[in-house]
Amino acid sequence: MDLRVKRTKKNINEAFYELRKKKNLEKISVKELSEMAMINKATFYLHYNDIYDLSDKLELELIDNIIGSVRGVNPFNSREDMVRFAEQLSNSIIKHSADIETLFSGHENNSFIYHLEDRLRQYLFATAPRSWDSPENNILLSFMVQGAYHAHLRNRSFGADMLKKTTMSLFGKLFEEIT
Repeated sequence: MDLRVKRTKKNINEAFYELRKKKNLEKISVKELSEMAMINKATFYLHYNDIYDLSDKLELELIDNIIGSVRGVNPFNSREDMVRFAEQLSNSIIKHSADIETLFSGHENNSFIYHLEDRLRQYLFATAPRSWDSPENNILLSFMVQGAYHAHLRNRSFGADMLKKTTMSLFGKLFEEIT
């Protein structure tokens, strides 16, 4: 990719994140973003259809980065893989928590976890198709992703280490129970 295009996209992304920290998605205009990114509106439209297209692409990029942390780990292989999968996913979500909170705030608040679960399911199905013949594994994935995420949100006051320790223990026990 041309260095100028990389720099332009970087400026657009940084401006979008700054605006998104202050405003709901529907309140951000292309004009305002373009001014902050020091580009003209036509340049913005060379790369994106509108603000929602930019937001969708940044959300998918963030989710793909999170999923990248669990590449090569099938949580349905063994207890150790289930615990490793959960730990790596938890670490990645914690690492990206500021970006998650920025991109998925306001009306987008609940969509993060649904997008993440859907993308994880696609990834795991592609890498281990036999795992998905089982309704139990589909339900288990939903339970793992949704449960861990909401437990984290509701219990932040106990600290990340306690949340991870408890989650890893629960996932290990859960694996033993279902196998």
